[in-house]
Amino acid sequence: MKKVKKFGFVASILIILLLIVIASYFIEGRSGISYVAIGDLLIDYFQSYYYFFETILFIFVVGGMYGALNKIPAYKKLLTVTAEKVKERKKLFIIISTIVFVLLTSIGGFNLLALIFIPFVISVILLLGYDKFVALSSTVVATFVGIIGGLFFSFRDGSSQYGTTFTVFDKVAGLDGIWKNVIPKVILLVLGTALLIFFIIKHIKNVENENEKVLLSTDDVFNVQPKTKTKEDVSSVKVWPLIVFASLLFVVLVLGYMPWNDLFGFTCFDKFHTWLTGLKIGKYAVFTSLISKNITAFGRWGEMGSYLMASICISLFLLIMKLISKVKFKDLINGFVYGIRKMVPAVMIVALAYTVLVAAYNNGFVETLITNAGESFGDNVIVASLLSVLGAILNVDVFYVVAGIFSNITSSLTDKANLNVYATIFQSFYGLVQICGPTSIMLIIGLTYLEVPYSKWLKYIWRFILGLLILIFVVLMIVSFI
Repeated sequence: MKKVKKFGFVASILIILLLIVIASYFIEGRSGISYVAIGDLLIDYFQSYYYFFETILFIFVVGGMYGALNKIPAYKKLLTVTAEKVKERKKLFIIISTIVFVLLTSIGGFNLLALIFIPFVISVILLLGYDKFVALSSTVVATFVGIIGGLFFSFRDGSSQYGTTFTVFDKVAGLDGIWKNVIPKVILLVLGTALLIFFIIKHIKNVENENEKVLLSTDDVFNVQPKTKTKEDVSSVKVWPLIVFASLLFVVLVLGYMPWNDLFGFTCFDKFHTWLTGLKIGKYAVFTSLISKNITAFGRWGEMGSYLMASICISLFLLIMKLISKVKFKDLINGFVYGIRKMVPAVMIVALAYTVLVAAYNNGFVETLITNAGESFGDNVIVASLLSVLGAILNVDVFYVVAGIFSNITSSLTDKANLNVYATIFQSFYGLVQICGPTSIMLIIGLTYLEVPYSKWLKYIWRFILGLLILIFVVLMIVSFI
């Protein structure tokens, strides 16, 4: 536990929880003044493991996957071969990886799902000799920039009358379609990515000129276990099966989690699923009887436990890799367990971040703040921006941020002419908070696993945050005049 405290996340989140307790004594919630007791926070902490079980399970499975992969010689060879192939163009690799992760979130709709592929890229970056700041910026931070300029960044729509569907900030704001607010998103996507790349390259140059310290240790390769006494000969190991099935995993996840019908009206996968599940031999439905009756169509995997299907796909991927490699099943299990153990500190802090969500959302005092702000200031973009930041810190998950904060802000607007401005505000500031907020799930996982102190991260990233903030306000000024 001593190791966890030094990251600064725990202290920061405990302060937030204390402020929630204090606020509950002075600000009315949904049921009037409803005090948040200290004992209730402890209950909320353990309940968060239940409420967000599929997310926590997914984090453990990703950790287990990389622990198991480190038992497979093909993965170790792939890491070293990739690092050797790109070492002559290291900076180009950083630029490409940054752009890829930005686009994964912006266009592919990936956010936490990107965690499946981030550890591999981090390992390569660290093997190239770059520090942890570079590794985290070109992967984790890139996904947050993808949210800020998210063209198709989607989430569950809790207000839908048609069961669980997926939507975007523009639709929640009341804009007709997903293309009505595309111009500010494209500007933020392009300029935000360029700013991030400039920031990373400048940090690399400062390190090379010894103007900044390198945050690097001897055990920096993601999930690499202690070295064995005997050196493995991997020269004859083939890596193409690993590449093929990892690529297949990526394609399947994109097909499964991209809301084809809800966002684009693409019904092909829904129709195919209906046909497949209705296929019968005599009285028996073949697919539902032999495979599963709970697997939904491509584009709707987020409906069934959000990350549950991703965890299943990872498990199948590892099983396939076991069958095509010479690794013993016992060794693979040991590696998987090792990877899970490495994720425990991160998960404990993630559950604490979710405790903030549970306590704040159940009380509802932020909704009162929104109502009072609307009555006092009217339609004010500065106030809306501050409320967006507060909501993003308190309600970690984007679904609850929208349900508890954004929906209330947009519904309280008297002038509906600037809905595109408020949609841009909320999406931008949600992504911005994820880069530095103490309750940011991806940031907690990345910093905790790589043993980067939260205070050092803030000292490193604040200039980029400031530049991004200026960019957002400039874009908002442009949008308000369009």
